[in-house]
Amino acid sequence: MAALSHSGFRAYFFAAVPLVQALWAQRVTLGWLAWEVSLSPAFVGLIAALGLVPMLVSGPVFGVLVDRANIRRALFATSGTMAGLLVVAALLAGTQGLGQGALIVLSLAIGVVTSAHHPVRMSLGPRLVPRADVPNVVALSALNFNLARLIAPVLTGFALATVGPVATLWISAGLYLPMLFAVRWMDPRPLPVATAQVSVVEGVRQGLRFIAATPVARHALILTAAMAVLIRGYQEILPVMAEGVHGRGATGLGWLTAAAGAGALLAALSKTRSRAEVVDTVPLTLRVMLVAGVLTLVPLGLWPSWWAALLWTAVLGFASTYCGVSLQALMQVQLPDDLRGRVMSLWVAVGIGAVALGSGGLGWLAGLIGLPVTLTGAGVLGGIVTLILVLPSRTKAAT
Repeated sequence: MAALSHSGFRAYFFAAVPLVQALWAQRVTLGWLAWEVSLSPAFVGLIAALGLVPMLVSGPVFGVLVDRANIRRALFATSGTMAGLLVVAALLAGTQGLGQGALIVLSLAIGVVTSAHHPVRMSLGPRLVPRADVPNVVALSALNFNLARLIAPVLTGFALATVGPVATLWISAGLYLPMLFAVRWMDPRPLPVATAQVSVVEGVRQGLRFIAATPVARHALILTAAMAVLIRGYQEILPVMAEGVHGRGATGLGWLTAAAGAGALLAALSKTRSRAEVVDTVPLTLRVMLVAGVLTLVPLGLWPSWWAALLWTAVLGFASTYCGVSLQALMQVQLPDDLRGRVMSLWVAVGIGAVALGSGGLGWLAGLIGLPVTLTGAGVLGGIVTLILVLPSRTKAAT
């Protein structure tokens, strides 16, 4: 874990641990409040969607702004604003209550701030370490995220059941405070002065041009989208597998979610030993893992055993995180510091859009022909498509 040997990143990482717990806690809490005030699954889904949609729209804009801003101030602003929104939510919930309208406004506001926070964190972390340690930064961030995915929902559920949603919102707001103090110990590499003159529209164009002109970045983005559609898409419809296929209810959903999280955690741990290597193509090991991960959908669909479902879901969790961390590291190593915000905001937008497409498509097909058949077909067709995508181009092979 070489990145932790640098004091600036160490301060950032240990402050990010409670911050990521807060991100998951507020997501669970808002979903619970949405259910309490509406008793409507559709409204709960709307509140969840409002927290994600801004990343597709405002995320690339904030990516440009991050590349011209003081990154420490930007981190302070996003963390402080998120804490402030949760304080407002706690005050309203504790007095007049949070109705449906207030939850919609609050969720949308949180979504906008989150769309700014993602390019900030993706730009700041790599600038706190030498380039050789950038993959380690990506892997440690994934490790933190997946630990929070396992721990935070459980602790949040316990808090909601014991102290209630108002106190849980206050706790979530407090988890942002360490980052507000830690920012003073961060010393990121400065950006070129010229970036301050780039307009928002031109900034987005520059990010797109960089991706188009850099083969490995372009390839990584395409493979990220393909992986997100199939593997991450399945992970978003785990309730269908838990109850619709195996009849295991909420308990089964918890086990499947834990299995995916455990696989992801192992993958993140395995990637913490990675070092930077500027390459002009996707490594062979990663190509094999991408194809194998997609093909895992086939036994998941064909094998009717509940224990097999847990096993293959864990394998998919491992493949998803291993490939996601590897592909992001490939892009981050290629990037100049003054392009990180805008390019990585586009990467987030593509990933979220692909997950939405995959979960919606797989869910729709599962409703028509059943989830096992859907997963088997998606694994076969997706494996063929992914294999074609990872094969070296004729031009590259000829050289």
